[in-house]
Amino acid sequence: MLKVVLFVTIFVLVGCGTTAEITKSWVDPAFKEKNLRGVLVVAVSDNQNERLSFESAYADELKGQGVNAVASHSLVSGKASKKDIITAAKKAGLDMVLISRYAGEIEEPVLYEGTTYYGVVPAYGRHSLDRYGSSHGQMIEIGSTPDIWAMNKYVLLVTDLYEAETEQHLWQATSKSIDPDNRAELRDAFIEAFVRQIKAQLLLES
Repeated sequence: MLKVVLFVTIFVLVGCGTTAEITKSWVDPAFKEKNLRGVLVVAVSDNQNERLSFESAYADELKGQGVNAVASHSLVSGKASKKDIITAAKKAGLDMVLISRYAGEIEEPVLYEGTTYYGVVPAYGRHSLDRYGSSHGQMIEIGSTPDIWAMNKYVLLVTDLYEAETEQHLWQATSKSIDPDNRAELRDAFIEAFVRQIKAQLLLES
């Protein structure tokens, strides 16, 4: 029974979907005073396939929130300089540039607290029957898992928002997520966390 309980616990720990959390966030107080619309989405990566995938998914998620978002690779091919990006944003009538980049990895200790499992067995005896003749069950411990300390490896991503015309830094958020084998899951988890934070800080504009 204990082996079964341990297996179930480990399966639950590793089987959960990938999620990301915002660890830091900053917004320029003057942002809400600006009437900025449209954003060019940029992913900084030496891997062009990852760049295209991230930019497309991020832009699509923002579009789903009613934002005029354009992936930079649709306007600028290959490696682009800052000047290229800003020029492309202006030509497309986009007032903002949203840049995401890899910010490293960290390891943190995590405690998974153990759990005690109980079962119910019939309790028979002179005092075990109620007036209807049924017996009450008795709770007994059938297994438990110990506390487990583990080192979790997290991937960090930073996303920054700039005004295209002035290059003013408007917003930044840092997010972390446990590094899964599935890169698409990691990408989607980061994007979901960033867009959720953007909505929470009322930055969304069409």
